[in-house]
Amino acid sequence: MTTLPQNIKEQFFKAIKGDLSLREFEEWLYTDKELERLLNSESHFELIAINFREGGAKYELWKFLKNYIGLQEFEKYKMLELLNEAKQKTERLPYILMEFYNLYCYGYNFLQDLGLGIGLAVEVPRVNNTIAETWNELTSEQQTALSNSFSPELEYCIEQVINWINTDKIILTGEQDELGHYEYQDLRTEEEKKSKLWVIVSEDNKTGFSTSKNLLWEKLKDRK
Repeated sequence: MTTLPQNIKEQFFKAIKGDLSLREFEEWLYTDKELERLLNSESHFELIAINFREGGAKYELWKFLKNYIGLQEFEKYKMLELLNEAKQKTERLPYILMEFYNLYCYGYNFLQDLGLGIGLAVEVPRVNNTIAETWNELTSEQQTALSNSFSPELEYCIEQVINWINTDKIILTGEQDELGHYEYQDLRTEEEKKSKLWVIVSEDNKTGFSTSKNLLWEKLKDRK
C-alpha cells in the first residue's frame, strides 16, 4: 500500500472536515504533481473522477482515502487540531471547550478536566451576578472575564491531553459503540488518570459513592 506523506494527508483531512472547500481541494488536486507521482494510474483516475460539485463528494473522497489511512489516524488529526486551536486561544475557544464537554459526554472520559471541568463552565456559565444561562447570553465583558479565569489550569490541561495522544497513552480508534459513544485505548497510569481539577470531599465506604468538588469552579465562585 502506498504511504501518503503528512502534507498530502492533511489536504484530504481539511477537505473532509470542511476546513478546505471542495473547490479549493479540486484545484489543488489538479496542480499538485506529488500526489500524481505517488498514486498508480488507476487510483489517480479514480480520484480525479470524483465529481466535487455533487452532494456526495465528501463521502466519495473519504471512501477513497480509507485505502491509505485508517479511522484512527483521522480521529487523531481532528482531536489534535481542536487541542492546538484551543491552545492558540482563537475566537472559537469557548465553542471548542463546549465541544470537549460534548465529546466527554460521548465517551472520551480522558477529557474529564477539559470537558467536564472547564467546558461545562462555558456551556452553563459559571459567572457570579448574572441570569445568563448560555455563553451567548453573557456580555462581552463577562465572556472575556470567564475565559481569562480558566488560566493557568486550561493551558495545563490542553498540554496534558496533547502529550497523552502524541505519546500513545491515549489511542483514538475513531470507532463508536451501538450507543454512539467513542471508543479508545487508555494506556495511562492510574496516577495520570487522576483529575487535576476534581477532588473527592467525601466518600461512603459501604456504597462506594463519593462527592467531588471542582477546584476551578471554587475559584470562580470566590471571584467578586
